[in-house]
Amino acid sequence: MGWEGDGDGEGDGERGGMEKGWGWGCWEWKRLCCGAGVGLWAASPSQHRLEWFGELGLRWYALPAVSNMLLEIGGLEFPAAPFNGWYMSSEIGTRNLCDSHRYNLLQEVALRMGLDTRKTSSLWKDKAAVEMNIAVLHSYQEAKVTIVDHHAATESFVKHMENELRTRGGCPADWVWIVPPISGSLTPVFHQEMVNYQLCPTFRYQVCPALFPSQVSTEAMGTPSPTEWGQTRGVLEAPALLTPHTHRSYKLRFNSVSQSDQLVAAWKRKRRQLSNTDSAGTLGALRFSVFGLGSRAYPHFCAFAHAVDTRLEELGGERILPMGEGDELCAQEESFRTWARLVFQAACETFCVGDGVEASEEIFVAQQGWKRQKHRLAVQPEGTDLLTGLAHVHKRKVFPCTVISVENLQSEASSRATMLVRLDTAGQPELQYLPGDHLGVFPSNRPELVQELLECVEDPPPADEPVLVEVLEKDSSGRFPGPKSWVPQSRLPSCSLRQALSSFLDITAPPSPQFLQLLATLAREPADRERLQQLSQDARLYEDWKWFRCPTLLEVLQEFPSVGLPASLLLSQLPLLQPRYYSVSSAPDPSNARIDLTVAVVTYQSENGQGPVHYGVCSTWLARLQPGDTVPAFIRGAPSFRPPPTPEAPCILVGPGTGVAPFRSFWQQRLQHLQAGGSPLGSMVLVFGCRSSELDHIYQREMEEAREQGALSRVLTAFSREPGTPKDKNRYHEDIFGLTFRTQEVAFRIRSQSFSMQERPAPGPAP
Repeated sequence: MGWEGDGDGEGDGERGGMEKGWGWGCWEWKRLCCGAGVGLWAASPSQHRLEWFGELGLRWYALPAVSNMLLEIGGLEFPAAPFNGWYMSSEIGTRNLCDSHRYNLLQEVALRMGLDTRKTSSLWKDKAAVEMNIAVLHSYQEAKVTIVDHHAATESFVKHMENELRTRGGCPADWVWIVPPISGSLTPVFHQEMVNYQLCPTFRYQVCPALFPSQVSTEAMGTPSPTEWGQTRGVLEAPALLTPHTHRSYKLRFNSVSQSDQLVAAWKRKRRQLSNTDSAGTLGALRFSVFGLGSRAYPHFCAFAHAVDTRLEELGGERILPMGEGDELCAQEESFRTWARLVFQAACETFCVGDGVEASEEIFVAQQGWKRQKHRLAVQPEGTDLLTGLAHVHKRKVFPCTVISVENLQSEASSRATMLVRLDTAGQPELQYLPGDHLGVFPSNRPELVQELLECVEDPPPADEPVLVEVLEKDSSGRFPGPKSWVPQSRLPSCSLRQALSSFLDITAPPSPQFLQLLATLAREPADRERLQQLSQDARLYEDWKWFRCPTLLEVLQEFPSVGLPASLLLSQLPLLQPRYYSVSSAPDPSNARIDLTVAVVTYQSENGQGPVHYGVCSTWLARLQPGDTVPAFIRGAPSFRPPPTPEAPCILVGPGTGVAPFRSFWQQRLQHLQAGGSPLGSMVLVFGCRSSELDHIYQREMEEAREQGALSRVLTAFSREPGTPKDKNRYHEDIFGLTFRTQEVAFRIRSQSFSMQERPAPGPAP
């Protein structure tokens, strides 16, 4: 798009419209068609035209059309994919027209404005640039062509970045392109930290294929394909692209496998040895090692970590240590510590930090360790209310919900319980939600468990008196370390020991090896001390013990009765009690500020069913609530788990047991749509599974009503313990699809395999 001057095109540059077009490595001048450009003229603040501006004959394109970039979607690459948008005023006014390496009109405009260009202190460049940008904005607006100024564009980007950070946890950006070429410090993106990485689908610059040395043979139908000689010669000549005078990096892509594979591998090895900065990929300067977390109870163990590891290498990064893996079924933390020591050593060797440098054990120990003589409790004048305390501990806003009712959905004859918990949000905007979202709930530990633990503390303060942990530290605020003083620890707010053990600290999870090591130093009996040291140092022994007993802190103290437990140790070293997430089981209704939760109450016995009964922390707490009680909570959005955006789209819902919880909000939303006289709905099939139609077929009546009213097309139910139903006929919801996932049946075998893999020799640094 563009324009063409009058006459035969032989006039001067001010009359003839010219475009600089990219011609795969060279600049060429192209005559443009008539009528697609915008003429530029200036308006002063008093809206009087500067007549001489029109004499410049300046025009620019109405739309920026680009066709030399590459579109990548799902691993497929589409070269020369065209797209267009609209211009930002400073891109035309400052960069294209005023840049000294482009049209370089800044001084000419300044002279016509009567500005003194002999000295920079007159700020003639700034004044001329501003007038040029005003001219661009005014001209495009007069021509009714879309354009945006740099202030509106940067404010819009900041809002976009905030939305991306809130939704996805990150937003890739390149400040070089985001900060405008004029008035940068007056925009909100000035000094805004940005991380530049690529997401797919994406448009990106592509290397000109004409610059690749290649040999092709044309077949009978004229389809070019690489010959054996062409592929081999391309590999042999590829190092020529890597010489110092080359300023671009190139990536070879072969579509067939031939005998030149060894040459390819040899060239890649040689390529990595050529330089520490030159690379065949965009991450050529990166040195990396990846550690993946996962569970071998599931297929594709650490698949994402392996994908990241492979992709970083493909992009040119250099792996300094083979990827580490942490299996939650066996010694995950110890695996990480082993990998951390090795990667520390490999990094020192890679970056030439020094010979003989080794990672000190202190690096892998929590900075806030515990020592009796360096920790104490200080009585505080007042405590902290629950919501404020939770916000302090978890660094997020927490909102109160009021319990409306708690109802057991299962039959009285059932040995299990599934609770429908209804909460009143009082219309708080922070608790608005969409179908598929989660409610984060902050539970409390069982009061009887807290009381028993309080009785085990050797130096308890008054259970309901506000206290704060203080640590003896040196004053490091000055140039030289000052004397030691007692400094408050900010991990927990001012609260009583009972409140901390009830609402802030996790007292039901099995203690970590590091916590057991601390308990070993407090054991008075040698046998207890030796056993605790073994558990803290032998990963295999610890995992067997934790797997079999799954002990709470109270059960550990009962197993090792000679351990004296200081209150400061509990408050400073116990892990925080984390929120539990439940799928919202209701559709949002403007006339009813309510959230429904479907909660399966968890109870189990450890030690192969012979040990003490353990209770789910949050499910048990919710089941015991009474109307009027307060539930601290917050909404966690789930943008990737939503009903189809169009009501006509078909959908299949698969939810066994309480897995049906989010789908209840789906069919309730469709019922609201039908009751409001909305458009016809597409098919929605619900596949549900439970034990028996008489025991735990939760929401049975609601499902039937939704089907009768058209919100659900079909409801397929699989009963695993239904009397009179053959054993192999639709016993599990997976059977409806012909698939079976028996994770429990193979868990022990997988765990044994995990141990055997953990006992292999640890990998050394990459050669």
